This record gives sequence, C-alpha cells and structure tokens, in this order.
Amino acid sequence: MSNEIKKIYLVHFSPSGSTKKIGKIIVSEIKGLEVEEINLLHSGNRKKDYNFGANDLVIMGSMTAGKLFTLSDELFACLHADNTPFIGFITYGNGYYGISLKEMYERAVSRGFKVTALAAFIAQYSIDKTLAAQRPDESDLEAIKNFAKKSYEKVLKGDLTLHDKLKTGRGDWEKGKEVIAYREEHPEVAYALPSEYKSKEISNACIKCGICAKNCPADAIYITNKTFDLEKCIACWGCINRCPKQAVKSTSKEFADIVDSFVQGSQRRQEPEVFL
Repeated sequence: MSNEIKKIYLVHFSPSGSTKKIGKIIVSEIKGLEVEEINLLHSGNRKKDYNFGANDLVIMGSMTAGKLFTLSDELFACLHADNTPFIGFITYGNGYYGISLKEMYERAVSRGFKVTALAAFIAQYSIDKTLAAQRPDESDLEAIKNFAKKSYEKVLKGDLTLHDKLKTGRGDWEKGKEVIAYREEHPEVAYALPSEYKSKEISNACIKCGICAKNCPADAIYITNKTFDLEKCIACWGCINRCPKQAVKSTSKEFADIVDSFVQGSQRRQEPEVFL
C-alpha cells in the first residue's frame, strides 16, 4: 500500500551545527514537498507541542555521546505523532554511537511514530577538531544522500517497518567500550558529566555578541557577567564551537585527559551505518 506524504518536518538538536547540516542534505534529496524546520536547540521550542499525522514525514537528527544527550526527554516529549513515518539519524565524532539509535527508536515509537529508517553518521568531533576532521566528507555525503533516497522510497511504498536489526556502536576506545557496556545494561541512566568536567571560562576576547547564550540548549550561559551554570550545562560544546572570537575555553584538566585518551583510541575511520 502506497503512502501519500504532504509535508516534511525536519526536527533537529544540533548545538554545533553538524547535525542540522546533515538533516538539510537529507531533506534536499526529497523534491517537491513543503518543509518545515523545528529547531529543538532552543528551550522555548521544546516547550511547544508539535502534532503530526499519517501524511506527514518527520526527519529527526540529534547528536550523541553513546546515548542521546541529557535533554532527550524534552526533545521527544514535545512531539506527538499519529502513525507518522519517522526517519531518524544521529551524529557522532568517529568514536562510538553506543545505544543512541536504540534509544531513538524506542522513544520515537513511544510518541506514536512509525520508525522507517535510522542511521549513524560521522561529523567532525566537536571537542578536538583533529578527529574526523572535515567530515562529513564526499564519501559521507554519498552515503547520506543514498540513505535519504532509500528511506523515502520505503515511505512512498507504505513500508513503515524497520527491518534491519539495530546494533550498538562500540568503537575502538577501550574505556568507551566499558561505558557502552554499562549503558546497555542500564539504559534508564541518563547521559551526564559531573560539574568539574564541564568547567569553562570566557576570555577577554569576548565581545558579548550573545551567540553562545542564544544557542545554549540548557540556558546555562550568563553573558553579562561571563559565567556558566555548570549544573544546567550538558557539555554539548556548542558555546565553544559557535563563538566567533574563540573566547570560550574548557578549563577542566580531568576532561582534557579523557578527551586525549578518546582521540588517541578513536583513530580508525568509522563509516556511516544505515538501518532500513
């Protein structure tokens, strides 16, 4: 049975912009339909309700750290579907994507979506740009476009079932494998870093343009006095990556040591993984 799609919604949570970029590439491969963008980076948008029907198509992307980020409850709580086709993807920095696709699948189904296709794509690591530098590259772009075409073909045919068995993306980092094994056993435990790992400072290079505060998903930046609420901060690193003056810096030695270990243990090129 065929399925008539009348409108596409691109939903994204993209602190540094890579996830949004990939979502736009996916949408660009689907021609002739109205597209509405829902940016869940902003807390005000997560407080709204979004309702979708059977003739809508939701394409959703989120960043991950082996699990969906700490705001994933809010990301899905505002979405209300009625047998709506769902194409989802996550982005990660060449290390591991863990159980995040499984979590996305379960959350989407619980909100009334028909999960048709899922994928894990690699983007330049947001904390150390030497890892997965310049990705998504040409090979990635081809994989993203093919995913878009095949996913939409399934939707048009009325095949709204995910046939491929989802897997856990473990990567090569030994410490990461331990973390992911724990998350598989305890999926109810939210991803979070202790406050001392999230410490940051804003240097005198800051011009108080407010870009960091405007795009902080946790509303944890007070630009007038250049301070952070580290309890609210989710360590997405969007403030560091978006600052036009590179004025925001991490000051946590503990976190720097973990990042060093992660980068050294994640050098083998990871490739996109698609589930249809």
